[in-house]
Amino acid sequence: MRRRSPIFSLPSILIFCLLLVGLGLTTWRQGGRAFSPGGLSSSGDLEISLAGFESHADFEDQCGLCHQPLTGLQADRCMECHTNIREQVTVADSLHGKLEGVMKCFECHSDHQGREYDLRLGGMEDFDHFLPAFSLIWHQLDFDEERIACTDCHVTDSQFSVLNSSCTACHSTGDEGFVIKHIVDFGEECIACHDGLDSMARFDHANSNFKLEGVHLEQPCVECHIMGQFEGLPGDCVDCHAEPGMHLGMFGLDCEACHASSAWSPAWLQGSEFNHDQVTRFSLDRHQVNFDGSSISCQSCHQESNGEFSTDTCIGCHEKENQAFIQQHQFELGNHCLACHDGVDRMRDFDHQDAFRLDGGHLGLECQACHFDQVYQGTPQECMDCHAEPEIHLGFFGLTCEYCHETSSWYPAQLTQHAFPIDHGDEGESECQTCHVVTYSDYTCYSCHEHSLEETLDKHRDLDLTKVELAQCAECHLDGQVHELKESED
Repeated sequence: MRRRSPIFSLPSILIFCLLLVGLGLTTWRQGGRAFSPGGLSSSGDLEISLAGFESHADFEDQCGLCHQPLTGLQADRCMECHTNIREQVTVADSLHGKLEGVMKCFECHSDHQGREYDLRLGGMEDFDHFLPAFSLIWHQLDFDEERIACTDCHVTDSQFSVLNSSCTACHSTGDEGFVIKHIVDFGEECIACHDGLDSMARFDHANSNFKLEGVHLEQPCVECHIMGQFEGLPGDCVDCHAEPGMHLGMFGLDCEACHASSAWSPAWLQGSEFNHDQVTRFSLDRHQVNFDGSSISCQSCHQESNGEFSTDTCIGCHEKENQAFIQQHQFELGNHCLACHDGVDRMRDFDHQDAFRLDGGHLGLECQACHFDQVYQGTPQECMDCHAEPEIHLGFFGLTCEYCHETSSWYPAQLTQHAFPIDHGDEGESECQTCHVVTYSDYTCYSCHEHSLEETLDKHRDLDLTKVELAQCAECHLDGQVHELKESED
């Protein structure tokens, strides 16, 4: 009789069925725990409950919450609970929005590694920290040469928040004074400027929406970036510089049309450098405010439609302060204000002695005696320009009158060196031209004393005089008398 196979015997079949039923009941009761490769992580945020669970370990027997083969991506199952991550994925600037292959959650957060396994820190093992725009190149060790842990900077929440107090606490150990001032100047939002490399050390303001040049280069950052504000700062001149009262409402707010950042003054007008002092010869130093304290604008003086200036404006303004003085001033000196005044004002401390010394007979003269029609520029200063040359020495003594005359009195002339008697010859005073034939500085005796050169040489032979010395009669005959020659000593 042929023996049956034990595999297909009734006992074997019964045992198999019992095992199958038992496995099914176990799987049903344990939710597939029997097929689990390991325990699920119990790490989580105690303050946050996702779908009623505080950690993956809470639904360890409900495999179907995460695993539904052939029914879509597993990441979709993850995000049914982690809705905050679903929102991050759709935002390009968020942490998960920057990750490649973000829908493969298990590549960074692989569970079934035991209760103590931290899913978040586990995902950091191969994480590129520069994705959140902060490199760890300079943040490996602290100032005590101790290794920096993730939790030194990040609070333990699902967003991996960074506490600014962590930055300041650490960096204060390096230079507390600097950190305190830095916070006062720029605020406490450290990562608003710093990226760990450090980006601000290489920051070029020219690449921003406001180029720093001229005097702006000299300004400390906090002058514009108050309390660490860097976003949304104004970039127009008028946002920082109030429109000068001098041209308030006259030239508009396009400051750079006339001014440059190298210096507010001088300005440029129609392509040429404009300086009111140089261009108009009138300084505005004393014309900033009116007598009532209000600002003087360009229009205050340039009231014509074409911007021209009229001295009527000067008179109208200064009359309000002292009408009697201005009217007398006009009567005496005329309406040509700019002929004397330059705004500094040069006439305020004017001393006539610096231009033309007034003394003697000049002191009693009225201004109009020299300044006809209130003309002051180019007034002549030579004696002959006002005084005609006297006929007594017309064309003879030259035009340097002050050699002989003074302003105290024209007559008598002060010819103090004329020792030779002008009544020489007992015929009364001789005319100047008798001896001074050519100029008053030269003279000759030959106009009266007839002689020949040979005879004169013969009479003076013993004196051994040259022809030039012989002609200088007054050197020996200063009193006009004839002197006997002394015999020379051998």
